[in-house]
Amino acid sequence: QKSVCLTSWRIKVLDGNTAICVEGKRKDMKSLLWHSTAVTECIARNQVKTTSGSIYVLQGNIDSASMRKEAYRFIKRFTYGFSKKWKEYIEEFLEERRR
Repeated sequence: QKSVCLTSWRIKVLDGNTAICVEGKRKDMKSLLWHSTAVTECIARNQVKTTSGSIYVLQGNIDSASMRKEAYRFIKRFTYGFSKKWKEYIEEFLEERRR
């Protein structure tokens, strides 16, 4: 299974505030800005699986500067990657956005 390595990564909300994807610079494509399909599973703190079946390896910490518009509390929860409670955090975050 091929994995995609992203640097300067961040969490991006997909249309309709129903799911999130990861976005960042792809190491194998000369830092092309790339985003995944919806994140469905957390394999490790720095590895997520998406609806397309791809595995994304997140290098380094979240790019909080590019996410300044989002709530600080939300970004802080993902500073070092995805935690075991990531789904809970995302659900809460998306719900707030839908209001």
